[in-house]
Amino acid sequence: MSETITGGGAPEPSAGDEKRQSIAAEAKPRRSRKKFLFIGLAALVLTVGGGGAVFLEKGRLLHSVQSGVADRASQMLHPPIILGIPSIVSNLDNGDGRPVYVKLTAKVEISGARDEASLQNMIPQVQDIFQTYLHETRPQDIRGDGIYRLREAMIRRLRAELTPLQVTNLYLVEFLIQ
Repeated sequence: MSETITGGGAPEPSAGDEKRQSIAAEAKPRRSRKKFLFIGLAALVLTVGGGGAVFLEKGRLLHSVQSGVADRASQMLHPPIILGIPSIVSNLDNGDGRPVYVKLTAKVEISGARDEASLQNMIPQVQDIFQTYLHETRPQDIRGDGIYRLREAMIRRLRAELTPLQVTNLYLVEFLIQ
């Protein structure tokens, strides 16, 4: 390999060097084309997939908004009714033979009913739910935040028993333990 130096001081490339440079120049565009195609294809897949996901989420969001509006409209047409439950006196499961009594007065908020007169027939059923639960309860279960747990358990039982109707809340008006 001989190098010829010309007036500029830079060596002139030989025929072998030119061949290597032309091969390298041809190889670079092929790689960059493949990279470009691969990146473009990946971007297209992500765009279409992301757009489809956004479209599906938008549909779910629209459905949930429509159902929320329908629920609000039904609540406006039929507002919740507060059903007063007469006082209940029940004994608790003490376990040592000494009786412990509870007096409970409550109000149940129910939505989905047309009028209060249709709910009056359900008062004995609600009283039975309260009595049954109170007979299973021990005095130590009510201490502390036990009243909150008692209220939540009664709401669950009321919702299960009064299934077509929706029990939205339970108000304990009076709760006495002797």
